[in-house]
Amino acid sequence: MKVQTVSSRWTFLLKLAFPLLWIIIMGGITLLVIVSPLESLKEPFSPMAAKSLVASFFLLVLAVLYFLFGSCKWVGMTDTHLYVSNFFQNFKYTHDSIASIEETNLFLFTKVTLHFHQPGKFGKSVSFIRSHYWKYFLEKYPQVLETIAAEKI
Repeated sequence: MKVQTVSSRWTFLLKLAFPLLWIIIMGGITLLVIVSPLESLKEPFSPMAAKSLVASFFLLVLAVLYFLFGSCKWVGMTDTHLYVSNFFQNFKYTHDSIASIEETNLFLFTKVTLHFHQPGKFGKSVSFIRSHYWKYFLEKYPQVLETIAAEKI
């Protein structure tokens, strides 16, 4: 059976590409501001306050990106297995290894967390940004939800 990707195409961009570009571009700007003398800077900021503000903004956005999207994985499913990848390693799980499913609305995205009975290669849970195929897959293969619900009882 063909693997149906249920994670969003945005996963790669939000997990790897955008943070890398942020580090390169904004990190370069932050470094440039920090090493610049900025003596001609007038009110309301002193040179040290401006440098601190730019560095704080850089680190704050980097931390937000890490906590929101750093743990996201690529997820594909078939009627019998779950495939998980962090873009460097790939692992296969069975549906009966899933203990519960949790969905969190992040305004523009919905983050799905799959909790396992036993810790796997990526830990006790796996998170991904769902695509519209997630709902289609669960409607097409309701036995996946039945398997998870049967494990709870």
